[in-house]
Amino acid sequence: MRIAVSVFVFSLLLVTSNAYSQTDTVRIKGSIADSYTKRAVSGVSIINPKSSLTVATDNKGFFEATIHRTDTLFLFLPGYHTTKFSIADSAKKNTYVLHLSIEPLSTSLAHDVVIKAPKTIEQIEAERKKLGLTPKELDRPEMMITSPISALYEMFSGHAQEREKLKGQMKEDDKRKIFKELLNYYNENGLIDLPEKNYDDFINFCNLPIEFLKYNSDYEITKTIIAQYNKYGRQSGLIK
Repeated sequence: MRIAVSVFVFSLLLVTSNAYSQTDTVRIKGSIADSYTKRAVSGVSIINPKSSLTVATDNKGFFEATIHRTDTLFLFLPGYHTTKFSIADSAKKNTYVLHLSIEPLSTSLAHDVVIKAPKTIEQIEAERKKLGLTPKELDRPEMMITSPISALYEMFSGHAQEREKLKGQMKEDDKRKIFKELLNYYNENGLIDLPEKNYDDFINFCNLPIEFLKYNSDYEITKTIIAQYNKYGRQSGLIK
């Protein structure tokens, strides 16, 4: 008898889930471009961590997918900031045409680039304290005993791995963004003389963990980065 009741509950949940998915799904299609060059970007993964759906842009930057209206999706491509978007607050339609952009981790182009005005050290410190935080959409959902479908799906799909991959990439993106803001500040104040085209190479050279940037004082961070800059400068020939 208990087995029959369990099968009934499982079947009821499955029917409810299918009914919901059929009435709440929408079609999205669009294009993704580089925010600086305005050129189409191919190979961008559009990831839905809720369903583990992943589609990629074609060689012209176009994509299509079917999602739930309330889903939050992420744009992922190595070398670019991982970006999230949603259509939940948009006017209700069956199909949405989107034109999205993603920002490269490095803004250095073939020609000279003017470094943006740096943030204040207080603004950077406020951002440092938030390092390691990721969107709540990537948190592991609580497993309810009354939801065997969710439990089985979470256990046997690549869902959890996809979320962890995105969380790791977003943490790395945030770390490099703040590191570059610090380098802009040090350049502006004459503490270092590092070309922007060398930023990524220098960040890799320093290999400082998120915890160092998040929990140390401005003095300790500045002292460490300048010491690393002097080593890097001598090795790379920037400092004669």
